[in-house]
Amino acid sequence: MPSYQNILCAIDLDDNSAIILKAAIAQAGGELNRLHVIHTCEHPITGYGELTGSNLPTTEAQIKQKAYPEFRRLLESHQIPLSQGEILFGQPSEAIHQKAAELSCDLIVVGSHGRSGLLLLLGSTSNSVLKDAPCDVLTVKLEG
Repeated sequence: MPSYQNILCAIDLDDNSAIILKAAIAQAGGELNRLHVIHTCEHPITGYGELTGSNLPTTEAQIKQKAYPEFRRLLESHQIPLSQGEILFGQPSEAIHQKAAELSCDLIVVGSHGRSGLLLLLGSTSNSVLKDAPCDVLTVKLEG
């Protein structure tokens, strides 16, 4: 089994995030300085006038402000320094690939719901991450 030196863990801030973090920590051999944790948000969409019926300005800062408390809680509950976590914006698999390359990661850890049939054909973040990953990928099978 390879010894991974630089691990990127991507979480959704859902009930499964702790499971994914624990798997990443195990791959790091408990050495938290090897671990980087990210959460990716979609870019905000602002609607105006007739198209949406209202003006709903939402900024990246507002989205980050809403996600940050849960992100921070997860990192702190696993003793991961906040400096090793980041909330990103963009299409999830692309943001994960970009951050893994930027950090020269040798492993990406993501969750997978093990979808099949039509749901698999529609795609998932874990499948997209696997497709063009710049390094090894560990998918953690999740319930649901």
